[in-house]
Amino acid sequence: MRREHAPSALRGALHRVVAVGLALALSAGAVACSANTGEDSTTVLTYGLDSDVPNLQTLKNQGSASMILNSVLHRGLVQYDADGNIVPALAAEVSDVDKQEYTFVLHEGLTFHDGSALTSEDVKASLEAMADADNVAKMYPAAKNIVSIDTPDDLTTIVKLSAPDAAFLSYMADVSGAILPSESIGQEDPTYVGAGPYKFVSYENGSEFVVEKFDDYYEEDKPSIDRIEFKILSDQSARDSALLSGSVDAVSFVGWNNYDQVSANSNLVLDETEGPFMYLLFNTTSDSPFSNPLVRQAVAYAVDRQAVVDSALAGRGEPLSGMPIPESSEYYNEEQANYYTQDLDKAKELLAEAGYPNGFTATMLSSSQYDFHQNTAISVQADLKKIGIELEMVMPDWPTRLEIGAAGDYDIAVYGTVGITNDPSFLDQLLTPAGSQNAPFGYDDPTVNDLLTRGRAATDETERKAIYDELGAYVLENAPIVGLAWRSQAYGYDKKVSGFSNIPGFLTFDSGYTLADATIG
Repeated sequence: MRREHAPSALRGALHRVVAVGLALALSAGAVACSANTGEDSTTVLTYGLDSDVPNLQTLKNQGSASMILNSVLHRGLVQYDADGNIVPALAAEVSDVDKQEYTFVLHEGLTFHDGSALTSEDVKASLEAMADADNVAKMYPAAKNIVSIDTPDDLTTIVKLSAPDAAFLSYMADVSGAILPSESIGQEDPTYVGAGPYKFVSYENGSEFVVEKFDDYYEEDKPSIDRIEFKILSDQSARDSALLSGSVDAVSFVGWNNYDQVSANSNLVLDETEGPFMYLLFNTTSDSPFSNPLVRQAVAYAVDRQAVVDSALAGRGEPLSGMPIPESSEYYNEEQANYYTQDLDKAKELLAEAGYPNGFTATMLSSSQYDFHQNTAISVQADLKKIGIELEMVMPDWPTRLEIGAAGDYDIAVYGTVGITNDPSFLDQLLTPAGSQNAPFGYDDPTVNDLLTRGRAATDETERKAIYDELGAYVLENAPIVGLAWRSQAYGYDKKVSGFSNIPGFLTFDSGYTLADATIG
């Protein structure tokens, strides 16, 4: 849902024309009132980023802030447009044979930011890196089925899969499907060099990233904005205040408590969608009480999902009582969407049956960096206390929370995410080790793995739906994850910013793609 308001006077901080050269430096006040009027002017967008990304690793899942950065620095063979459609990107032509053999033909003359040529050998090296399990690449669920990559010339790449994959292109369209310079793959340094619309300029730890227009970007006349300054504003209130005061032009993650205030500001746009969701995941290794499905089911029956919506999301969401498949999806199953309701007596019975009649103490991992993560954890803590589970809270900043989650140093954790694609194949990121911190630690169920593989390979829609229904029934019964709430996700920006928009549903965090189309003024 996009909310706009009537035009109003230009705010001084919307777009700034940065003086280039001494003359403009001496007349900065005049320049601030005359945007885009001269060849020596530079248009600048100031963006409030919700988290620092100390070591950008494009292949990995490092959260929403990294996706914004990857979307301006990098491009893949295909990408999403503003409506969520898959469109060609670095590949000028894309074709397939029975969803099992894909041919990509690059645009001619592509280069990376460092001036080196981008060829099919870089495509091959990037796809091989995504297919390497040791890299824990976000694209691994799709790339792992690659059996051969042929490069008959500098422009053409032919990818053959072990079986048909109806979701292959939708995965490759994610910002982590970027093509990287061959020599940068495997480096420990940040992966700043790409072929996206902007090239890296500088990074100051905890403060800002700066990027500037890449003149050799493959799309002629794009991007329009010359420079983007990403201010790292991890605190929700500070970020919202920066938007409302005009000290930044756009922000990620408008706080739900400030939706009304942003909507009421005639200078601002609140660009909202639903699709992200909150859920619980568990450490399922043998020394954890949550290795027992009965304990996980007890948690699923104990939580008050409406309380999470009210206390953590300011009412901007809906309870998620079953499988995280949106009602708009053709794979939606109403019975599976409404599977668990709060029943404390049943929860206590399940705990007793599991051998914990008096409950136990465990650690809860969340993050204080996002108040909705913190408040979700607090809400769940109160619910589980009622059935005898005492939770000791661990609430570090977001980068630390990701490290702890990946290491499995927790018993139960709060997480929020969206599907990588609108296809239910995204569930492998929640239910297999490929999902890293998105998935329950230690959870590797052969039945789940088999159903996910069969679902991806099926090209008949009726067959696919039957497989995903079977998967849903199995997952709800075993409860490796427990759904809590669907939540609204909004970007906020000045009305003078056009072309930037919130890609709907699960694809909201790919919205940085549209910064290549953005203009100001």
